[in-house]
Amino acid sequence: MYVLRTFRSSSMTLFASAAATLALITLSAAFGYEPSDLSFVDSGNEVASSIDHLPAELTPARVEADDLGPGVLQLESIGQFVSPVEVIAGAGDSRTFVVQQAGQLVAEDGTVALDISDRVLADGERGLLGAAFHPDEPLLYVHYSNLDGDTVVAEYPFDASTGVADSDLHRQVLLIAQPYENHNGGELVFGPDNLLYLGLGDGGLADDPVRSALDLASPLGKILRIDPTLSDDGAYAVPDDNPFVDQSGADPTVWSYGLRNPWKFSFDSATGDLWIADVGQNDWEEINYVRAIDGVGAGRGVSFGWSAFEGDARFNTDQSAEGHTAPLVTYERADGQCSISGGAVYRGNDLPQLDGWFVYGDYCTGTIWGFDSTADPGDREIVALAQTEALAAIATGGDGELFAVSIAGTVSRLTSV
Repeated sequence: MYVLRTFRSSSMTLFASAAATLALITLSAAFGYEPSDLSFVDSGNEVASSIDHLPAELTPARVEADDLGPGVLQLESIGQFVSPVEVIAGAGDSRTFVVQQAGQLVAEDGTVALDISDRVLADGERGLLGAAFHPDEPLLYVHYSNLDGDTVVAEYPFDASTGVADSDLHRQVLLIAQPYENHNGGELVFGPDNLLYLGLGDGGLADDPVRSALDLASPLGKILRIDPTLSDDGAYAVPDDNPFVDQSGADPTVWSYGLRNPWKFSFDSATGDLWIADVGQNDWEEINYVRAIDGVGAGRGVSFGWSAFEGDARFNTDQSAEGHTAPLVTYERADGQCSISGGAVYRGNDLPQLDGWFVYGDYCTGTIWGFDSTADPGDREIVALAQTEALAAIATGGDGELFAVSIAGTVSRLTSV
C-alpha cells in the first residue's frame, strides 16, 4: 500500500441535514436503496481512503494536491432533466446527450434523441440505465430494464444529422434474466478496441445470495464484452479473444468478474486503462483499476473479488477469490456516505490542472473527489473538489469535459471557479 490518507473538507460548506435527507429520499425512490445505520452531519465528511496498486513508474504529478481543494471547481448547470443517470457522446461528436431513467435520451439542447419509455420499467434501480454510440456505424445501443424487469441491450439506427434515433427499428441484441429488482448495473460503453462492454450487478438482494459474481457460468456480477452488430451466427458476436470463450461451462461473453454492482465504469481515453466504481454492501465502497497493455485489454479475465471480499475486507467465507485484484481505492460508509458514483479520468482542455485525475463521488453526500492517477505513489492524495445533490454519475460529455449528473434533475459541467 502506497498511501493511507484521511482528509476533512473543512473549507467546503456541505449540505445541511435536510438536504442530505432529501438526497437520501431521492435515492430510496429512484434506486430502491435502503441504507442502514447512516447518520447525516452538517460539517465536513471525513473519508479514509487507500490508494494502492497504481504502478510506481507512473509519471510524477503535474500539480500538487494542495493546489486543489474544496471550492476550486464549480458546477455549471446545462439544464434540468427528468431523473438523469448518465451523459454520453458519440465519437467525434461535440454534442452531449443525457440518459433519463424513464426511457429517454435527450440532447443538451432539449432534442429527444430516443424515447422508449413504453418499453422500459423505471422503478427502483431499474430503467434506462446506459447508452452508447457505435464508434464507426450510425447505430445507438441502449441498456434498459424491460417490462418484465429483465436486462435488454438493444440497437437503434441513429441519424447524426438530426440527432435522432429511429425508435421503430428496434433490434434486441441481448436479453438477460434478472432474479431480483436491484443490482442491475448500468454502464454500457464502447472500449478502445471498438467492442461493446456492459456492466451487470450480481442480481440483487444482498450478500450475493445466489453466488453469481464469481460464477463464470453466470453473466451477473460481471463486465461483458461483445461485438453487438448483427452476425451470421446471431444477434451479436463473441470476440475470439474473450478470456473464457474456450472454457467449458463459462459464459463466453464474460470479460471481468467478481463485481457487486458496477454502476459506472470507464476507459481512460488516453491510455485505455479501466476504472470501475463498484457499489459496496454495508461497509466499503471501492474503485477498481486495471492497466491496459498497448492501449487495450484492460480487465481481461480479471476477478475483483466480490463476494469473497467487500473492498479489502473478507465477506462471504464460502467463496474463494484467490488471485483477485484488490481495490485501488476504498472508502468507508460513514458520515452519511452510502454509494459510490464513478467516475472518469479527465482528458479535457478547460481544466489542465486536472489532466490525468480520476474524478468520482458519493451519492448520498454528493461530494465529488479526485486524485492524480499519474502522481508518484507517495504523493497521491484524494481531494474534495465540489458538491452536488444525489450524485448519480461523473462522466465525459461531447466536448471532452466532465459532467456531474444528479438524479434530482441537474446536469452540470465541472468548471474552474
